[in-house]
Amino acid sequence: MNKKLGREERKLARKEKKSQKSVRFRTEFIENSSPQTPKIQFLPDLEKLPKLDSNLQDLETPKQPKVSQTGSRFGYQMTWCARIADIKDGWSWGESRQWSESEWEELISKGLNSLEGLDWRELQNMTSDTMHLMHHDHDIGELCDEAVERWLELDLEQFDSPFRFRLGNKKRAWGIELQGHFYLVWYERGHNIYPVS
Repeated sequence: MNKKLGREERKLARKEKKSQKSVRFRTEFIENSSPQTPKIQFLPDLEKLPKLDSNLQDLETPKQPKVSQTGSRFGYQMTWCARIADIKDGWSWGESRQWSESEWEELISKGLNSLEGLDWRELQNMTSDTMHLMHHDHDIGELCDEAVERWLELDLEQFDSPFRFRLGNKKRAWGIELQGHFYLVWYERGHNIYPVS
């Protein structure tokens, strides 16, 4: 019984932390924007491709049905874009961060579009044939050192729980979720960002 209670307390603490981060993000980047700091602009829902020299000032979330402001993604329908994707250079293990046109069309866009519109609760309950969760967050500290360093270089440190979608055997889409919208940051082919033994 104590283990179950401890697990519930940790779950509530994580939920509260995410809620605080969401409120802080809205306050710092949206509500407190001064005339010198451009406000976040709503972008067309259909615009999925990365922007050159993108940064967090370009973050926006498509309009969603109103849900309670608990900080939870549950109740939101999944939408996504690649507007802040990190596609420059490559990883030390020899993998380019840039995807090919066929990877975009056949794996990334097709895979994420097939999930778009589903509730986040549904997404996070999806399991593989081996009953492992397919789509979930990771604590940033669980990622390889190079990915953590890159995450910090991209000024994404306020998002300490990257979300990842499984797009195939070892293929993953990594990014951040904000108010139900998934911002693709990395596409990887070989499961190296979160190495498994």
